[in-house]
Amino acid sequence: MRIKFLFILFIGYSLFLSYEQLYAQKLEPSEIEGRIIDWDTNKPLRGVHVFLSGTKIGTVTNEAGRYRLERVPPGSHRLVISKVGYQRSLNEYLFEPGKSDRRSFRLKPAVYELDEIFAGNLDETWEEHLEEFKRLFLGESALADSVEIMNPEVLRFERRWWGRFTAEALAPLVIENHSLGYRITYYLDEFYHSGTRTRWDGEPLYSEMTPADSDEAIKWEENRREAFMGSLRHFFIAMIEGREDAEGFVVYNQRSSAHPAFSTRKTRVSANRIIREAERDYLQQMRFSGRLEIVYTGAPEDLRYVQWSREINRRPARNQTSYLELNRRAITIDPDGEVLETYGATRYGYFSFHRVADQTPREYRPAEYQLSTFE
Repeated sequence: MRIKFLFILFIGYSLFLSYEQLYAQKLEPSEIEGRIIDWDTNKPLRGVHVFLSGTKIGTVTNEAGRYRLERVPPGSHRLVISKVGYQRSLNEYLFEPGKSDRRSFRLKPAVYELDEIFAGNLDETWEEHLEEFKRLFLGESALADSVEIMNPEVLRFERRWWGRFTAEALAPLVIENHSLGYRITYYLDEFYHSGTRTRWDGEPLYSEMTPADSDEAIKWEENRREAFMGSLRHFFIAMIEGREDAEGFVVYNQRSSAHPAFSTRKTRVSANRIIREAERDYLQQMRFSGRLEIVYTGAPEDLRYVQWSREINRRPARNQTSYLELNRRAITIDPDGEVLETYGATRYGYFSFHRVADQTPREYRPAEYQLSTFE
């Protein structure tokens, strides 16, 4: 039985390896190429890192300063250009299906006080702040136990007496996720925590780690599937494809009630009530008033979630419940389930429990989701 089980999982893992080809074919991938030159001298820059934030899609420029990114899924992407000694360039683009684009950039030299990264006394207070940052940024799920920041010395923290806690990174964070098998180079742009709210923004680049053996490869795929299924990205993709029921999501709209006997009204809604096509047909808009209650029936709550939510006097529920509020009239969602508007929505509940340790590259899909999409 174990041999049969491992064989089935290995087939699933093999299907996962071919997913990117199938996914790109369905969505008519784009490509972008260009040249990177020095701002002052106009000479080509070799060895510049060019990548799409949140993906595994990246490259470095050649001797002529040229780069080329292929198989880019249509949608909203941050194109990040980075080289030591130069100011990082961040560019937001909408990639049209099946279109080729040509973009060249000039990088400005920058003077960094590199000694600052390693200088100073990283004292006991810094150590305490680091532990808090890891808890808030990486998360508290079981997956986070095997995630390590390899260069924590680049982090600097600030805490105000009223409770605000912020962090900055003097260099890109190098994160190894041994639960999911990813090495992440994370350019942290913002990290802020106050009260019960945490927000962060940045540009991660994922790369595959090499598994020690087939058992570890299978375990990584199991964990990746668990991280994706029921996630906010999974929810958005299911909604824009009108597959929320098939994917295990039950959605309710909560609104304030005018009747004094009822504080809120809750009605079940489907994707066709709150999802509309945007100006471009490959983008969708989500619009609703009040709050969405999202119940994922595909997996029970984790005990760690109950502990994280400080509800220690109850057992884990059979389903995972999350909430979503819009910070604007509507948000725009691309085919990868990416929201175009930064901080366009606020998540609560189980969605909020998921942090960096639980995130997969935006092009990842589990094998069975792939099969249901391409059947």
